[in-house]
Amino acid sequence: MWRYCLSIFLLLVPFLGLFAQDREFFINGTATQLNDSCFQLTPDRDTFEVGSIWYPDKVDLRNSFDLVMEMNFGCKDEFGADGIVFGLQPVSASVGRGGEGLGIGGIRPALGVEFDTYYNGNRLDPLFDHIAIMANGAVTHSGVDNLAGPVRARAGSDNIEICAPLPLRVTWDAPARNLKVYFDCELRLDYTADIVNTIFGGDPFMYYGFAAATGGLGNVQSVCFTFNSFQKQLADVTVCPGGKALLDVSGGASYAWSPAAGLSSTTAPSVEASPDSTTTYTVKIFDACGLPRLDTVRVAVTGDSAFVQLGPDTTLCPGESLDFDVSVPTATYTWSDSTLRGPVVTVTDPGIYSVTATRTDIICTAADRIVVGAYALPDFDVGPADTSLCTGDTLLIDGVYPDAQAFVDGQPFDTLELRAPDYYTFTLEHPCITEVDAIEVSLSSCREYYLPTAFSPNGDGTNDRFFPLDGGDILRVRRFTIFDRWGAVVFDGTDLTSNTPELGWDGRVGEREAPIGTYVWTMEADFRSGQRSVERGAVQLLR
Repeated sequence: MWRYCLSIFLLLVPFLGLFAQDREFFINGTATQLNDSCFQLTPDRDTFEVGSIWYPDKVDLRNSFDLVMEMNFGCKDEFGADGIVFGLQPVSASVGRGGEGLGIGGIRPALGVEFDTYYNGNRLDPLFDHIAIMANGAVTHSGVDNLAGPVRARAGSDNIEICAPLPLRVTWDAPARNLKVYFDCELRLDYTADIVNTIFGGDPFMYYGFAAATGGLGNVQSVCFTFNSFQKQLADVTVCPGGKALLDVSGGASYAWSPAAGLSSTTAPSVEASPDSTTTYTVKIFDACGLPRLDTVRVAVTGDSAFVQLGPDTTLCPGESLDFDVSVPTATYTWSDSTLRGPVVTVTDPGIYSVTATRTDIICTAADRIVVGAYALPDFDVGPADTSLCTGDTLLIDGVYPDAQAFVDGQPFDTLELRAPDYYTFTLEHPCITEVDAIEVSLSSCREYYLPTAFSPNGDGTNDRFFPLDGGDILRVRRFTIFDRWGAVVFDGTDLTSNTPELGWDGRVGEREAPIGTYVWTMEADFRSGQRSVERGAVQLLR
């Protein structure tokens, strides 16, 4: 069945653009913003949907850039469409037009990295989902405007519509005039050319963004930014001598700062910089593929000293509070918690608190950060106060509690095995509380039972039946058998429970009363000790 099929590129006919102070991109057509960094470009509708996002300020291609994203092409492969494009163009931040093929519609000038998820044979598409670098609205993979590719989008797989995000990285090395496209952690396209002159006629200023479209079939298609070198994370800062600058970056799987001098850490995303003199720091932000990107910040040291110290990281007990006094002459204060004001504050909740003091007589700042945790009170319980063990058994006491140390009779322990009968006193020392518990351990054979040596089945309601009794040591009586003096069986019971008179011998053999005399019994039983044994004895029948 034939259908329209729209892959994605720089789309020209204007849609309504939306850009507000809380958004960094113009949002066009069916595109919607999902959160601070994620955008859905098309919904799953087969009604020729078109959506795009474009950054409202042109960027200068004479400067290098590095973009790291995650792209989701939806869940439908054969019956889904159609793809996403990363594009550069000087036309407008509100462009977008659907059309057959790549949807480029003859847009000039333009450069796009297309991720095509539907096969169009008339455009010389390969059978697999593919990546290509295209120019000037070309939709067919031939001619001078097919700059690089097409290549399989994902190494080792024909399909990228997998219901899951896949990492994309696009880098432009301006001095080398080199464009690289990494997808799913592998370099897929590497293109070198003077694109400013050959494609854009010497104009280096471009809008950048993403677009997507669907035709007769649809898919949810989205893009999320994790790093954007066009939007620098680190701003240069001036600190007073002895002060700190709080440097925060994000979007990486790991980090490497240099130089190390003056830094609280060289591997954390958030560090404190307190250099003795003006220093330029570089951070390598490694993405999930292990590829690094760079950001730099200059921390200038000037002016008079302005010390701001919140103290070491700490943890609060329930009901406790923490007071800060960071008073600096002629300074204003900015706290990370907007509910806090001024140099003297009190906090009661756990969290990460930071403050920046800015001198008003000299332009320099000092800052500090503290992590405030909260203790949870332990529920200290070593078990029942009276505990009986079977001979040879072990009582295991777990003494591991968060932020606390357990002691038994004054000696610290983590795990304790008790075998001997005694009275044990346990103490738990916690930063917020000290708790005490105790247990008394006794030993028994766990095989204790009782069978009388005589019984009188005369119907007086007392001692009329002969049966096993215990205090819980018998788990199961497998067989209870009684013999007369000639060895004949007079009673034979199986699968009995102890302490049950009605299951015992009533002194009769069939319909007759058994004669007075001595009888022998055997009992095969399972005991609480874990043993099974056959017990034997004798009983006197009286009338």
